[in-house]
Amino acid sequence: AVRNSLTLVNSAIKASPEFRAFLFSKRITEIQKATAVKEALGVKCHPIVSEFIGLVTDQNLVKLFSLIEKSYIKIFEKKLNYLTVIAHVSSELSERESEGLKESLESSLGKSMDLSVEVDPNLIGGIKLRVGNKFMDASIQNQLESMRQSLLKA
Repeated sequence: AVRNSLTLVNSAIKASPEFRAFLFSKRITEIQKATAVKEALGVKCHPIVSEFIGLVTDQNLVKLFSLIEKSYIKIFEKKLNYLTVIAHVSSELSERESEGLKESLESSLGKSMDLSVEVDPNLIGGIKLRVGNKFMDASIQNQLESMRQSLLKA
């Protein structure tokens, strides 16, 4: 809940110049800012994050919010043995296929994960995975390129 709230607020800060201006304003107290964020985002924002916004705006640390979010997620994932994985596939996966992929990856990596599946029509076949900060390419295009490089060296 805190993790999702941090991501929500960070997205709002990036997307809305008005929201950034509001958070940087010296005329509005940190309590007013925290209250306004609580009211604006409602149940979508965890109370801890609402209060935290008041603290970071008071210390003029809003510009570091993106870094704060990334650091929190990194610590969260390490403590809970958890990963964020983005799978790029050539065509839409069924719910059953997505669940099977997730179970297979969790078994292989030995960690729980949040799996997002994105369709990339440029892929001929296979899969590309972003696991945390690592990128794994098991696409047909990559395999063909590897074979081409091998043939050129021979």
